[in-house]
Amino acid sequence: MDELKDRLKIKNIQKIVLYKNKTGILLNKLMTSFPLFLLLIFTFRLPELNNMLNSLVALSCLLLTSALYGQVTFLLEQIPANTPSGDTLFLASSINNWDAGNPGYQFRRNASGQHYLTLPERTEAFDYKITRGAWASVETDSTGGFVDNHRYPGGKKEDTIRLTIYTWDDLPINPRYGWLRIQVDRLPKNTPPDASIYAVGGFNNWNPSDPGYRMQKQRDGTFEIAIPLLSDTTFYKFTRGGWETIEGRRNGRARVNRQFIIKEDSSRNLRVQIESWEDLAGNPINVYTFFLLLAAIQGFLLILAINSLQNNNRAANGSLSILLLTLSVALAGRVSTYDREIFNWIPGLLLLPDFIYFLYAPIFLLYLNRLLRLPSRQNFGISWWHFVPFLIHLGVYMPFMLMPKATLISEVVNQNLKPFFVGAAGMGLIFNAIYWFVCRRAIRQYEQESGEKHAFEPNLAFLKVVMWLKALCIFIWAAGFCFGIADFLLEKDLGFLTDTTTDTLWMAFAFTAFILGYYTMRQPEIFKLPPMDATPTEQLQEEQEKAASMSTEELAAIKKSLEEVIKNNQPYRNPGLSLTDLAEMTGTSPHSLSRVINEGYGMNFNDFINAYRIEEFKRLVQLEEYRNQTLLAIAFAVGFNSKSAFNRSFKKLEDCTPREYLKGKVDLVD
Repeated sequence: MDELKDRLKIKNIQKIVLYKNKTGILLNKLMTSFPLFLLLIFTFRLPELNNMLNSLVALSCLLLTSALYGQVTFLLEQIPANTPSGDTLFLASSINNWDAGNPGYQFRRNASGQHYLTLPERTEAFDYKITRGAWASVETDSTGGFVDNHRYPGGKKEDTIRLTIYTWDDLPINPRYGWLRIQVDRLPKNTPPDASIYAVGGFNNWNPSDPGYRMQKQRDGTFEIAIPLLSDTTFYKFTRGGWETIEGRRNGRARVNRQFIIKEDSSRNLRVQIESWEDLAGNPINVYTFFLLLAAIQGFLLILAINSLQNNNRAANGSLSILLLTLSVALAGRVSTYDREIFNWIPGLLLLPDFIYFLYAPIFLLYLNRLLRLPSRQNFGISWWHFVPFLIHLGVYMPFMLMPKATLISEVVNQNLKPFFVGAAGMGLIFNAIYWFVCRRAIRQYEQESGEKHAFEPNLAFLKVVMWLKALCIFIWAAGFCFGIADFLLEKDLGFLTDTTTDTLWMAFAFTAFILGYYTMRQPEIFKLPPMDATPTEQLQEEQEKAASMSTEELAAIKKSLEEVIKNNQPYRNPGLSLTDLAEMTGTSPHSLSRVINEGYGMNFNDFINAYRIEEFKRLVQLEEYRNQTLLAIAFAVGFNSKSAFNRSFKKLEDCTPREYLKGKVDLVD
């Protein structure tokens, strides 16, 4: 009985509301017509008034009409495709006490078949939703979830509100682009046998344990699920029921969201594999990360070792220390991102390795210039503009570093920052390739100048090894970049290749620290090479001018004196012989002696002395007393300081190797 009274009471209230609405609409029509009525009276009934008064009255009436006659039209541009054709739509709002089926707020159809509702009365701001006559059939979002109230701000005389209704609460989701059937045919080996696998994405508000998207296990051990395609691009992942059990990459790191892009030839059946689970990835320290971590530690130790050397080139080794510090920090940052807890704690560490793109090459060039004492426009070693690309890169990345942790993690995982990372990597590749050629030219310049002033090859083996290693890094870098471009253009999943080349690149890059460590311990003297240029003085300038103006007779006299010194003193047996030393023995200036050697023999100083050494080697090797000595021992006896320098000089001057030359002439001793 009480329930019947309540229903009658609700119906009476609805009738009263409907009566009030209709009455209000009628009153509004009368009110909006009244100014027009006055306008007609003043226009046609009062001709005796002057024109100005008539104009003022007419204008006032028009303004009053415009102020009173305000309309708000709600136009539903799109409704769910599964909306029953016979259903009526209503506006439930704060201005009709949230009545879900008030006839006074019923939508009608226009000529195009779209639903519309016009409220003739002028209203203030209000909240509203669209229903099909009851709160059980209220509108929902694209995934069937709760949608917040719409709000009309008010204050406009005429307005059209365009709306899109995605789904209804009482009807199943009707995806706009159909369904995608996914089959997982491979799980990680450590997946618990009783694990439930869930699909998670925008279609279920990223609920990692949504029962409606629990994958069904098939007889063959695979898992299947169908997900709705609500837009042309669908992002999704797989979990075991929580965000801590989300799928990861092959190396255990967080993987980006999977995506399915609808195309004309796209198949709606997809086979995928899950590579790992983040919570079951195990210890992040594997062989790869251990190697990088060891290289980072090696770099920090080398900083201490290099700066403890006695009589070292402090300017050059200071630059080398900065280079090693940059390398070690980048490697440590790379290792830290493999630990999920560290990444979630300080996600900004992910950005640290990228800074090496534009920082390593200029610092390495600075180190070369200071180590080899090459001329530069500034005492600093290189111009400041070499670091401008790094400063620009830092400015671009700074907003990312200042992001809240949760925002940065989301941006990284969803690949929203990928264009910035790819762009920085591409520009860094070009930048480092250019600097590789610049550094190579600097080393060759030093070798050329050392040949003019010293009778030995400076030990640049470690620099050449580093340069070859850098060339290898650039090649791997370019290969990885090509794989990424192919992945984008061909729309193939080449993620395994790009990940592998990236890891290989970092391992090759980390090997630089071990190379420097090896040479630091084995040959510490190489970290101070002899200077190749001195500060110009008036005396040196006078000597240069005098050497340039020498006559033929003077050149012949110096040449004769030089040959006598070499014949009598055999200065070439001194491994550290320099142009200055020989000039003092000859009684002339280094510039004059250099001109005599260049013009009189057609050689530089190094080749000139090595020619005498080789001739002496060829003489000694055939003597009985040297038959039991190795070729290298004899080479050291005549003044060479290394096996490589001896072989290179012999090949250059004799056009064959020492063994080829001596084959059949003497019994060789290994």
